[in-house]
Amino acid sequence: MTSRPDLGGDDTALNPPRGGATRLAFFILCHKAPRQVIRLIERLREERNVFVVHVDKRAAAEVYQELRTFSERLPSQVFLCTNRHRCYWGRFGIVAATLSCMREAVARDLAFDRAFLLSGQDYPIKSQRRIRAQLDAHPEVEFIESFAADEPNRWTRAKGAHNALNRVLYWTLSFRSRHVQIKWRRRFPLGFRPHGGSMWWCLTRDCIVYIDGFVRQNPAYVRYFKTVFIPDESFFQSLLSNSPFRDRIISDDLRYADWENPNPLYPRTLDMDDAERLRTSPKLFARKFDERSLALLDLIDREIAVTP
Repeated sequence: MTSRPDLGGDDTALNPPRGGATRLAFFILCHKAPRQVIRLIERLREERNVFVVHVDKRAAAEVYQELRTFSERLPSQVFLCTNRHRCYWGRFGIVAATLSCMREAVARDLAFDRAFLLSGQDYPIKSQRRIRAQLDAHPEVEFIESFAADEPNRWTRAKGAHNALNRVLYWTLSFRSRHVQIKWRRRFPLGFRPHGGSMWWCLTRDCIVYIDGFVRQNPAYVRYFKTVFIPDESFFQSLLSNSPFRDRIISDDLRYADWENPNPLYPRTLDMDDAERLRTSPKLFARKFDERSLALLDLIDREIAVTP
């Protein structure tokens, strides 16, 4: 990993730099591989950026400790969520973890204009200049994939619990990694129209503040999603698509992922065979990466994410 100058000890998180440059926050959900998470942060670290990291409560103690030690070196830029959640796939813990990142950023009054939701296995495939240029071209846009669950979409033909409407309208009870769906149709909360899409997004600060306030004022909405299947793919989509922000949404998560060629899990873990696809992708980030991706990450740093 290329070393970066230590920016700790300043007040850039609370006092934004002059010049009007776009300030970015990165909310990172992780559960393993702390060195990979640190590499991600180092790659994105600039004085105008801040990071809020949620470490899965199920993670090994040494994972949390390594990230805590790292955050203590950068006390004005890297913040660990104090309210941690167990994040099982398909369950509400992932939503709760995301909300914890939002709450941490709002409660600390961190200065940012946009926030990206990332996993610890994401990585930028564009330079920060290119990332900011794309965001600045759409200053009031919320980048989040969102489609109406009751219209034809990519989940419409899925069977069982994975069907678009079944996900959100039937009760789903979960026991660790097991999910049991009860065929008892419910009324979606607040008269909202259900929406779905990828869990990843890039939202404006105004939107983040709105979500934080909404969930504290509408506990019934939050309770409903505790028995929704894969709620991280419908909670924020439904909330925003029924909000004053709905006309600002561009249905794009800005993320490259390969769901067609698993090896063996979905989405595909990227390696050197994927280099050209990343080089030509219009997306800003890609996922997912792990220890088999180290050579590809080095190539991204050297050649792919360096174009001005």
